[in-house]
Amino acid sequence: MLSAEEVAALKARNYRTIRPIIISNYALGVNLMRPSRLGNALKLLNIILMVSSLISFYGHWQLIILYIHEIPRIVETVSTMFQTAMSIMKMAYCLFIQHKFYELLKRACTHQLLQDCEIFHSDFPINQELKEKVDEIMSASWTSIRRQSLYYVSACIAIICNYFGNSLGVNLYHYYTRPYGSFEIILPFPVRYPKWQDKCMDFPYYHIEMYLSGCALYIAGIGAFGFDALFIVLCAHGVGQIKALCYMIECSTSPLVPSERRVEYIRYCIYQYQRVSAYAEEINNFFRQMILVQFLLSLFCWGLVLFQMSLGFGSSFITVIRMIMYMAAAGYQIVIYCYNGQEFMTASEQIPMAFYNCCWYKENREFRQLVRMMIMRTNRMFNLDVSWFTKMSLPTLMVMMKTSGQYFLLLQNVSEK
Repeated sequence: MLSAEEVAALKARNYRTIRPIIISNYALGVNLMRPSRLGNALKLLNIILMVSSLISFYGHWQLIILYIHEIPRIVETVSTMFQTAMSIMKMAYCLFIQHKFYELLKRACTHQLLQDCEIFHSDFPINQELKEKVDEIMSASWTSIRRQSLYYVSACIAIICNYFGNSLGVNLYHYYTRPYGSFEIILPFPVRYPKWQDKCMDFPYYHIEMYLSGCALYIAGIGAFGFDALFIVLCAHGVGQIKALCYMIECSTSPLVPSERRVEYIRYCIYQYQRVSAYAEEINNFFRQMILVQFLLSLFCWGLVLFQMSLGFGSSFITVIRMIMYMAAAGYQIVIYCYNGQEFMTASEQIPMAFYNCCWYKENREFRQLVRMMIMRTNRMFNLDVSWFTKMSLPTLMVMMKTSGQYFLLLQNVSEK
């Protein structure tokens, strides 16, 4: 389909699109580029960040124990602990299979499935028109990837800066304007280390507290983006592959495909369908189990954040703004999976229609038999599953929002009592 120079240019262009994803994963100790000694050494950074974040859970737990009977005081602590726990699990998962993600990203950035398509290695008169249309479809998919990833990384960076900047700024202001020991330090996440409560900003106690809480904050934001953005890339690329396949199928009875070669052409479309099907199954296997934890914990997190926002309306406008920013980042995590999963499912629904919409009734018996067989086979859509429980789709998103609202009402009722 493409020459070696064109493949290199395509790869470079697509890698530029996902550069924020690669950089963020590097900063987490996950190497998504070609395996190297430096990439292997980055695993140490990954382990250090995860261990530091796990240690910070001690501070969360101490605060929860202290205010266990005051739900409004522990809501934010619980939600941030859940968010950090989700990101730690994602980082641990990436630590062991980062080489597989590298292979998948490489195939996506070079459009390997299309490069392997036999149609483009044959001298069909329609090839040039096909190539132009397929390039247009794939460019649209990469535009979607860039748009989604830029929004997500911006939302994550914004909430990280809000938590860390507020903590650092308030502590420095109090340090220079108030007498020593007359103020309580504020950490990026709401945590409590009992033995160091009276140390104020003394070295190294304050610095250790800031480091542990900062690691948890960093992991919660960038760790989530680094993993979820991989799903955006692989899923949106799969949607582009499916749309390209549908267009190729619809062109099987085009005047630019010689009538005596149409059976050969439709066979090549069937081979391409098998490749796309294998790719869809591969993506599903990579994400289906890990996302189950994401969905379950997000149910609680959404309810907790809504509850925190309802409290903030009557007491602190800053809390409301922070929770809105939190929802823009953490809430978008589930939107990513459900929206892209729905796009994947919707695109796959068009495959049997593409076979049916070509002028198969004017072709020979073998052609009609192949089309009939594929219409029956492709009625089973490609799905991206949340373990064995449900599918990544917009109806699932609506169910989650409804369930989170019920948790919110439950928390309100318990708090009022």
